[in-house]
Amino acid sequence: MIFKKNINLLVFLLTFLLIIPVSATEEPLDVFNVPAFGPDDTGTSVYSSIVLENDVMYRIVVSGTYQFKLGVDWSYADAQYRMGAGKKYTQEFNSIEFDGVLVSAEIYDIDNHTHTFYLIGNGDEVRFSIYDTYVTGERGDYSNNVGSLKVEIFREPTLSVTKSPSPPYIEQGQTTTITVTITNTWTDNINDITVSDSIPFGFTLISGDLQEKYDMIKPKESRSFQYIIQSSESGTFNLESAEATFLIGTGRYHSSQSNISMIFVAPSSEKTIKSTQISNASVQLHGEKTDVELNEDILLRLSAVNLITKPVMHVQVIILPPSGMSVTSAVFVQSGAGQFTTTYELEPGKGRDIEVRIKSNQIGEFEVQGRIIYYFGDERELSEDYTLTLPIKVKEEATRTVPTVTPDEPSNNNWVMGLVVLLTAGGLLVVIKVRQP
Repeated sequence: MIFKKNINLLVFLLTFLLIIPVSATEEPLDVFNVPAFGPDDTGTSVYSSIVLENDVMYRIVVSGTYQFKLGVDWSYADAQYRMGAGKKYTQEFNSIEFDGVLVSAEIYDIDNHTHTFYLIGNGDEVRFSIYDTYVTGERGDYSNNVGSLKVEIFREPTLSVTKSPSPPYIEQGQTTTITVTITNTWTDNINDITVSDSIPFGFTLISGDLQEKYDMIKPKESRSFQYIIQSSESGTFNLESAEATFLIGTGRYHSSQSNISMIFVAPSSEKTIKSTQISNASVQLHGEKTDVELNEDILLRLSAVNLITKPVMHVQVIILPPSGMSVTSAVFVQSGAGQFTTTYELEPGKGRDIEVRIKSNQIGEFEVQGRIIYYFGDERELSEDYTLTLPIKVKEEATRTVPTVTPDEPSNNNWVMGLVVLLTAGGLLVVIKVRQP
């Protein structure tokens, strides 16, 4: 029995150990040694055995030492330093070459002779060599070089950035939604991410932001944000790359760019573009709730966006509700003749939404008019004036049934009366008891 219990315990422990995730050390993609130039006729370079992909960041760790003059205690060097007096590596001495170019490390570990470099791949192998010149004397010569440096290549944490319009085919004056998605394609967290985007000429930002920030994205996780743009011209337009900058570890920022996508804008199929695209600004009047019952609020939304290329935009909005109706929004004040108005200013590239509530008091189909007058900077004489319309429908109020209390259902009043009777009876009993001799 004891043996059987021990076997079961052993099986349990083995199973437990198997299901516990083991933290593995990051494995390099490529490892090799680069020899110091030996005899002058045998000096060689070493190519990486892998192709470094285009626009992918790699971390290259070079470690070890080599000797460039035999029999001299200060004749040792690593990838970035050589030995000075007292056998200490204090004198900078770049010796490692990437494709024949001397490079400087971005992370130094002098005591362990280990230095870290960063390189963006170009779709080819990389040629590594140790710099030296064929001279005699204090510096030594090829015949005196001994040893090698170890090179390890790691793929750096990166963000995948994608950008897509939906729909990609629209008519002039219509809108499309742009979605930007970033994905952590590495095995560690990526921190302090900022994603920035831009819109092409001929489009106006209607809603959303062109920049988003994220504190951290875990491995294999994604984040997305959207914004809406509206076309004012027809044609084929390139959506330039969105760019993400992000922090790796604690001291280095990198960047990634998205694909370049396209939007196709056909000329409007109607004689007049019904969208509310205006030459120097974008204004929309749209219905949040336009099919209502009598005495129910009609809910509209007025959106205005100033172009980033323009000065401060001075805006006046006038709402003209149908006869007999009134605007109940707090930002509007009545200006006479059934008109309601408000004014505000928009900085370049900024937008504003105004909620418009109209109280309905008659049945039928109507049109609400939103008039907008605006000018830029001090150019009041160049003001523009547009009127936008939106259909609304008011129907008869639905009949509502008022619940009644049946005799079998006691009301609150009956309950109160019962309590009063009970208390009165109790008081009488107390009085009778006291008066008894």
